[in-house]
Order: sequence, then structure tokens, then C-alpha cells
Amino acid sequence: MLKRILVAIVVAMFLLTAAGPKIMTAAESPLQGAWQVNASSGMAGIFIFSGKHYSMMAASTERPDITDLSKATADEVRALYGPMIGNAGVYDVAGNQVTIHPVVAKIPVVMKPGAYEVYEFKIENNNLTLTQRRNVRGPVERGTVWTLTRVE
Repeated sequence: MLKRILVAIVVAMFLLTAAGPKIMTAAESPLQGAWQVNASSGMAGIFIFSGKHYSMMAASTERPDITDLSKATADEVRALYGPMIGNAGVYDVAGNQVTIHPVVAKIPVVMKPGAYEVYEFKIENNNLTLTQRRNVRGPVERGTVWTLTRVE
């Protein structure tokens, strides 16, 4: 009887492990490559996923043209740097979700130890959609949606 219970537990553990989301190695990741932010978003940018690392850079195409930052007002500097994202670090993929762990970021709280962001992704042909679902603080309502096109 004990032998049957042990066999049942081992089989159940195997089935649960096999059915769970698989964390892919970088070589298996469908995200690997360079992706350009679609211009229709009002942003210009490149997201790169290579090996274990990633980089996300994007900025509004409607930022002011300030030639001398030393003479810029606080409002001008906010208008220049506000509509901009930038972070880079390591990532992993499980199922249709990518978890990023920023090492460096424009916003300091994003790169604190233990910080992460989870995006759901969908790839159709050469198009990638990333939708932010949660971060270290919990679920994200109305998460940012990025639409990108593979360029490499």
C-alpha cells in the first residue's frame, strides 16, 4: 500500500512539473533580437533581447529641441526627459510572460535590488506586443502596452 502511495506521489509530481510554465533559456527565447517601437505610438525606440540580457529605450517624438540644457527651465527639462523610458538588465521567459530584472534604469526605484516587471507577450509574424501585467509592488492596472516590429 505504501509503495502505491509513493508511486502515485512521484507520478503526480512529474505531471505537475511537466505541465507548469517552462522557463526558457535565452537560445530558446522567441524574444531574442532587436525590436523597433512602432511610430504610431508617438514614441521612437529599440528593445533588444539577447542572451540573458535586455535593453529597453524609447522616447516621445514630440519632445522639445533644447540645445543648451544649462539654460533650460525646470518645465523644459521635464518635457525633455519625462516622456522617456530606459532600463536594461536580465530577463527570463516562462510561457507567454517575460520577467525583466533591471540593473540600470532612468527611474531609480525601477532598478532597486529585487525589482522586476512582468510583461505578457504575443508574437505574430514580425510583430511583438508587450503588455505590463505586474511588478514588484503587485498587479498593474491598465499596464503599458508596447507594439514593436522585429528589425533583427
